[in-house]
Amino acid sequence: MNNLQYIDSDEQLGALCLTLKDTPWLAIDTEFQREKTYRSILALIQIATPELVAIIDPLECDINPLLDVLYDEGILKIFHAARQDQEIFFDWRGSPLSPVFDTQLAAPILGLPEQAGYGRIVEDMLGVQLSKAHSRTDWLRRPLSEEQIRYAADDVIYLAKLYPLMEKQLIEKDRLAWLAPTFAKLCKTSLYTNPPELAWKRIRAAKRLKGASLSCLQQLAAWREALAQQKNIPRGWLVKDEMLIEISKMRPSNSSSLSSIRGLSDKFIAKHADHILNIIKGACEQKPESHEKPAKANKVTDKQEAVADLLMAQVRLRADAANINPNSIVSRKELLQLINGERDLALLSDWRKDMVGLDLLATLDGKSSFSIANGGLVIKPV
Repeated sequence: MNNLQYIDSDEQLGALCLTLKDTPWLAIDTEFQREKTYRSILALIQIATPELVAIIDPLECDINPLLDVLYDEGILKIFHAARQDQEIFFDWRGSPLSPVFDTQLAAPILGLPEQAGYGRIVEDMLGVQLSKAHSRTDWLRRPLSEEQIRYAADDVIYLAKLYPLMEKQLIEKDRLAWLAPTFAKLCKTSLYTNPPELAWKRIRAAKRLKGASLSCLQQLAAWREALAQQKNIPRGWLVKDEMLIEISKMRPSNSSSLSSIRGLSDKFIAKHADHILNIIKGACEQKPESHEKPAKANKVTDKQEAVADLLMAQVRLRADAANINPNSIVSRKELLQLINGERDLALLSDWRKDMVGLDLLATLDGKSSFSIANGGLVIKPV
């Protein structure tokens, strides 16, 4: 694919948009940096169709005309590991792109390992080894070298070759519809929002707090999240998780007590002490939002382990027939959850439900029989 364009002017981008507006699908990738900001800084947008490859420089172009094309619901967008790229577009326009196809999610259904990297899939399906020479490139620096541009282009050149091949195999195996619910989830706005009031749930040590301390953490985490969003800086630059935990544990009532907490800088105290103390005072008077406590797992019995062995044999049989890695279908933990009566499982809601999930439920309900024939396991409905 020699038709590689580097787009760094509005005129060039306008011409590209006219070319792309009638395409049924396009492969897309982004390069970005986020080390010093809350939101990712978009550095490049790579796009490929069977006819062209374009590297768009958003530092030089007004990309809104391109976004108009990408948000066209009549154009399918092909990604690998779409979520981070979708976050970029959510930040730009408040919603992710739709519809999408994710090669990383499609790979296990075609027999490749779950969460396989882009390079692994390209090598396995196309026989091409991709370079890793520029994986640590600062994509915001200009000018980019020819090697860097080519490296960025490879991310979509082979993505545009993977998609038709994957689609063909999925259709031949009658599995394309399996992926529809999973791809639809990648297009939900709720997946990319970070409401400040829920920020505390991302702090691992929150589960150790309760009462007034938990209430303080919830309010402080919300304050930090909102301020980080407003200033567009990493939340840890304001105050780290462990410091929020210590403040919430100690619940200081004055600046002197707050200053005694090891790890808080004088600059932070001077700038935020009054606000934090007011948050603590108010939080101590409120009932905290309760933890979502997971159901206490019952001790797995030998009988349950035996049933799990039987179910896993059923999974392996189905996986072998479908040429899929059984570990990509279900884990032993999920099988034990199923045996314990849990039904709110991905196994029973995505493509695996029709493949094997319903059959596993039938087995648990005593509606399957197992026998050995010609050295192999045979499963039949009762």
